[in-house]
Amino acid sequence: HTRTKAVKYTSPPVMVQRNGAAVRSAAVANGHVARDADETSRLLPNGPDEEYDKPVWDGLTEFEHLPFWRRPSIFWLMGPYAIFTLAFGGVIVPKVTLILDLVCNKHFADKAAADPSFHASPVLGADNPQCNDPAVQRKVAEFMLVMNLLTGTLSAISAPKLGKLSDRFGRRRLLAVASVGGILAEVVTIVAAKFPAAVDYRWLVLGAFFDGLTGSFTSGSILGQAYVSDCTPPSKRAVYMGYLHACLFTGIALGPLLAGYFIKVTGSVLTLFYVVLVCHATFATFVGFVVPESLSARRQRIARDKHSKERESRAQSAQPWLSTLRNSHPFEPLAILWPTGPGTSPRLRINLIALAVTDAVIMGSMISIGAVVILYTKYMFDWDTFEISMFVSGLSSIRVIVLLGVFPLVNYWFRVRPRRRRERETGLAYVEKTSGADNVDIWTLRAALLSDTLGAIGYSLAHSQPLFVVSGMITAVGGLGSATIQSAITKHVPPSSVGQVLGAVGMLNALARVVGPVLFNGIYAMSVKTFPQAVFVMLLALFSVGLLATLVVRPHVVWEHENEAPEALRTVIAPSMILRLASRQPRQFTAQNISASLTTQRFNMSTNAEIKFGPFPVTKQVRSCPFTDLAHRAHHTHILRIGKFTFVLTHAVHQVFLKTQHSFGVVNLKPILPGHVLVCPLRPHRRLTDLSAAETADLFETVQRVQRMLARVYFKTDRPEDGGSFTVAVQDGPESGQTVPHVHVHVIPRVAGDMGEGEAVDEIYVKMASEEANVGGALWDVTRRPEPGGGMPRVEDACREPREPADMHAEANMYKEALERV
Repeated sequence: HTRTKAVKYTSPPVMVQRNGAAVRSAAVANGHVARDADETSRLLPNGPDEEYDKPVWDGLTEFEHLPFWRRPSIFWLMGPYAIFTLAFGGVIVPKVTLILDLVCNKHFADKAAADPSFHASPVLGADNPQCNDPAVQRKVAEFMLVMNLLTGTLSAISAPKLGKLSDRFGRRRLLAVASVGGILAEVVTIVAAKFPAAVDYRWLVLGAFFDGLTGSFTSGSILGQAYVSDCTPPSKRAVYMGYLHACLFTGIALGPLLAGYFIKVTGSVLTLFYVVLVCHATFATFVGFVVPESLSARRQRIARDKHSKERESRAQSAQPWLSTLRNSHPFEPLAILWPTGPGTSPRLRINLIALAVTDAVIMGSMISIGAVVILYTKYMFDWDTFEISMFVSGLSSIRVIVLLGVFPLVNYWFRVRPRRRRERETGLAYVEKTSGADNVDIWTLRAALLSDTLGAIGYSLAHSQPLFVVSGMITAVGGLGSATIQSAITKHVPPSSVGQVLGAVGMLNALARVVGPVLFNGIYAMSVKTFPQAVFVMLLALFSVGLLATLVVRPHVVWEHENEAPEALRTVIAPSMILRLASRQPRQFTAQNISASLTTQRFNMSTNAEIKFGPFPVTKQVRSCPFTDLAHRAHHTHILRIGKFTFVLTHAVHQVFLKTQHSFGVVNLKPILPGHVLVCPLRPHRRLTDLSAAETADLFETVQRVQRMLARVYFKTDRPEDGGSFTVAVQDGPESGQTVPHVHVHVIPRVAGDMGEGEAVDEIYVKMASEEANVGGALWDVTRRPEPGGGMPRVEDACREPREPADMHAEANMYKEALERV
């Protein structure tokens, strides 16, 4: 590190994950990266027998330092969710039966009041054949229609708001809030059942009000799915969401069975509702105070900042009242399903609308048809509560088997096995990223809806109990649909919008919960005397619409959000990202063969290559330039453009010597002077004013720390002012000479005469405004030589000589050791 005249700089910065030593992950086209490594460890298997057991995913990077009991996981949620769904499933049939008994009791009481000679009083909790009267059935259907209408309307308003709030304030506590309405609803039910003579059954509407006010089942579902989306890689997301659905169907399968035996043993329906109340309270307490939060504080802050900027933008608009009105109408949450602006496309909008509509059909039909099926089987086949419970339990058991047994096998066969095969062939680990629904998602969804359609046909034609049961088992296979579709929707949007888009989907589900009962209960009430199967004809029509909607969904369509895509690039790794490759048999690595092979996720590799990941502006392929000379010195080097990202393959370099919470320091490939380093924010920002207060403070505190370290190394003192001077400069914007849109601070130790004899001290600013100080390194050679800004003269640089990687590595290690002593 002797002083030489005007040694020039073109090295791109490289950020490492922990202690300046390890590259956490790197993103490349189609998702291949190296795994965790330090500067000496291999990033690839040592041989063909070494397993790639897990794909790389950066979604939980911010939780890695926490103990296991504070890390979010779907398995934290499954236990309490199973208790909740067990209570939910156990109370379905008894609650419908209770409502039937209460309405029937009121109906015959009124009839007895009108005719004193009439005596027929039903007994709560017992089988009452007289309640199969069509008039009673009609009143029950109409009353349940009112309850569902109220709950659905309120859920449609509150569910999307809770979903959007969860993006800013976390999932778990709002999930607990969503269950409070269920607790209050059960309290009202207990009071109405305990005092039927004093409390009219119509007070149950108050319970429906409380349930809908907190989002009901809809909010619980979308917040649970959002939690799973936060802590699950995309390739396993559908399976893990299927686990939650399996918990639901397990509760629906075992709940009625256990409830039926419980009622027989205790002889009381009311006691069951006390147990359900305790289950609801246990769920809310555990989720609210024990389950770890899945959304990191940083991501919550990003969402809050985004929300604040949107509000400020509306306030500063020419007509703020109009903007406020436009964003506060009841259907405003659905706007996320029709996104516009950068990163969106017509195909994205079509996919989101088609998936959302299909999910509304599936969930709305599942929720709305259940009560009608109970009434239908009691009317047509004279089933009692136990027989109905067995039927519902059988359907749910098939769904659980499909979700826990068949679905993971489908995922393994069509996702995991092909991924492992690609990893063996390429030698690269697979990185998880949000890239839209894939073909597995789409075909699984189509198969599920086809099963639902065939089952609905069977329901419509069934006039015997065996055929009706078989048709129900066929529809049970459709349980794959909801888990698949909700997973697919989250893969279309940036992470900060998952809660919002699921909230919009929840709003459609809630609206379907309003419209569904109107259709199903209304049709059943009108046709029960003449053609009771009419309700299943409507079900068939809806499933057919959902199946047709899936035909327009296309794979790998995603919202390319500028600030978040890919997440690893924006928040974990600086603008340049490294992937060190190792091949047992080195092969030619050209821009032509990698461009073709990246499309199929299969390509040849060269020994000790490195992928540096942009984005950098590129409009054409590499041509002859000084960087090409460097490339030939470091084996084969090529640059190619894939979408908006640039891939540069060159010799591996370890340059980072310091990383703080928001910043990192990096040595130079071609420093202007010895000791010339850069300090950059971890998150790429174009302008200095784009940094947050915390990032700005950390950036310049890091600059001061680096100054003290460099003073010890070059001035042999801990006080910079005692041994020499520093040039500390920021080129803020292209007119100032900034050639790469990423804020960076030059820190350069200065001594008298360091620019050479006859050169002015401020000549360094000319150097900084020229090509030699390009933070993007030699990447400017991809398109054209940058024009120096700020009125500085252009500096030609035909004889630049880069340092060897070993020298740079040694310099970085020297700085690391010096930092330990500062």
